[in-house]
Amino acid sequence: MVRLTNENNLLQKIEDLAANGKLGNSVGLTAQAAEAKIQKLIPTTRQRINAARFYLDAMENMNYALYLESQSSFSEEQKPLIDFSNSDLQVQINVSNPDTFLLIVFIVLNGFFSNLISLEDCVAKTINITYDLLQNDRHSYKIRQKLENKIPNGNLTVHLLTFHAIDRNGKPDKTGSAFNIAREIRNQLVHDDIAEIVFFPTLSLLGLPHLGLYFNNLFFPPNTPPKHGDTEIIAFCKNVYQKTFDFVDECYRLIRDDLQHSGALPV
Repeated sequence: MVRLTNENNLLQKIEDLAANGKLGNSVGLTAQAAEAKIQKLIPTTRQRINAARFYLDAMENMNYALYLESQSSFSEEQKPLIDFSNSDLQVQINVSNPDTFLLIVFIVLNGFFSNLISLEDCVAKTINITYDLLQNDRHSYKIRQKLENKIPNGNLTVHLLTFHAIDRNGKPDKTGSAFNIAREIRNQLVHDDIAEIVFFPTLSLLGLPHLGLYFNNLFFPPNTPPKHGDTEIIAFCKNVYQKTFDFVDECYRLIRDDLQHSGALPV
């Protein structure tokens, strides 16, 4: 299971502040409730990261070529659609019907993107409490706007701005960053058929080299057509996973530094 480098440092800093009586009320929570909430949010974020990693491993170990070929001739020999193992888990999924392939693709992608977006909500709630910003808010671009009013040159503000690309009107650019594209894909998975989101190769393309599954080009900026590899599912998901992992870890480091400097929570 993955673990964030700066997670323990942040948790330890909060514990130290609590021991020294340096925790105050935040976003309507008592000092004790604010501490307990953060102590739960950080492990929950890690769970979401690990869940996203699980689904990413499943994608990388999916034998989709076998099942695309089975459209023309289905064999009774059962070979696993997904077969992988790591130090924590061993997973094998067999299906008896090739039509189940689309369902498995949907389940894996939905699991990956749902956890990816959910972990950012957890980080947003942690920032809410740490900086006493907004109650009942889950949108980090609003958090960034509030931070800009409190600490215009703060490193965390710059970090959030970099991660969530903004258009010329100061609003989130839906296709401006890998994470915003991931959010759009997640939203689409909630409402649309998987065949409208993912391009599935036809039998006539199976003989081509580098066979893969690709996201619909509509998710990417229209004025800058993506390179062929940018829309390939595994390549894109690996990229957005790593960027999100690094984003969360850096957020933890910046929050911890602010707590160290201020000597109290909320900052």
